[in-house]
Amino acid sequence: MKKALLLCVFSVLFIGTVGIMPLAAEAEESEYYYVNVQILKIFPYKLGYYVIYRKAGLGTAEAYIPHKWFDRRDARANLNLTRSDVNPYMTFFLKNGKFDHVNICASKDLKHPTWGTLSPSAPIDDKFNVEELALDF
Repeated sequence: MKKALLLCVFSVLFIGTVGIMPLAAEAEESEYYYVNVQILKIFPYKLGYYVIYRKAGLGTAEAYIPHKWFDRRDARANLNLTRSDVNPYMTFFLKNGKFDHVNICASKDLKHPTWGTLSPSAPIDDKFNVEELALDF
């Protein structure tokens, strides 16, 4: 009886130790990284969206995101419109330290103070000819 109990305890300890070993193994680091920034203003434009956002500290930066990036086949940009009072934000996704894609979360209500308007004749057409966003956080 003692041998059976001792064997049972030994088995439980052995299985418990072997079961924990995979948890102790070092986890692989993902090749993706993301950065969230607060959107200060979004301007719809005939060629895309012009976005002004807050950098670390009190600085601001801007991004010109072409409409073609929002196409499912391109998938470099995604626009999520929400009804809630979520503070508008933009998430940059980096793969191995380089720009991969961007997500924008903004109010569905175009009267929200985040949305702005630009003149259709604004001289910014050439700024939408980009293949990736400059990473300025």
